[in-house]
Amino acid sequence: MRIFFLAATWFAAGIFRAAAAAPHPPVTYQTFSSPGAPQVALHVVRFDRSRTALRVIDLSPGETVAEGVRERGALAGVNGGYFQPDRTPLGLVVSEGKTRHPLEQSKILTGVLAVTPRGASLLRNAEFRPERSLRAALQAGPFLVDHGRVVAGLNGGRWAERTVLLADRRGVAALLTTGPVTLAELARLLAEPGLVEGLEIDRALNLDGGSSTALWVKEPPLSRPEWKPVRNAVAVVPLAP
Repeated sequence: MRIFFLAATWFAAGIFRAAAAAPHPPVTYQTFSSPGAPQVALHVVRFDRSRTALRVIDLSPGETVAEGVRERGALAGVNGGYFQPDRTPLGLVVSEGKTRHPLEQSKILTGVLAVTPRGASLLRNAEFRPERSLRAALQAGPFLVDHGRVVAGLNGGRWAERTVLLADRRGVAALLTTGPVTLAELARLLAEPGLVEGLEIDRALNLDGGSSTALWVKEPPLSRPEWKPVRNAVAVVPLAP
């Protein structure tokens, strides 16, 4: 009886150690509806910043977001910034360390996603400083949340699907796409504490949305394609071992 008890104890301990040692996935996806009214569908991709990095992908003509991020080994991705009908980007685009389009001054392009070896940050235009170590950058806007507070003056009349980058005080921490919602209402939701479990949203930057909104996740398999072709994408890629 004592031998059985010891064996069972060792077996259970081994299971517990194995479970404790099992790593969390580098990317997690969750979908839920916002509390209260109106309810908004929210699709959130969180990523482990110690095992992943963000990358701005310059898509080829006709290449979809899903194709672009999947073929480049990404774990997840969303559509990126604004562009002209002839596919000329609007605002700064840096991909693979190369500047595809320069910084612009515009009422809507109020922020920059900046990716360096130190991580990914959401910066105001005035805070952004080009540096040699810049790996990727994407200018977009408007800012929805800044230092945990709703940004004033956002449009409250136009409903559309949205794509947003979310950051805590350590940097960019999640990708977000939504169902139809106004910018003003979305900002109010994102500034509410506890909306995304375990994430205190310090800054939120709006990307291109509407017919451009797209989301792709490798595991669990998910593809929410854009309605029309887009110019670039923001991807979550695994760090080299």
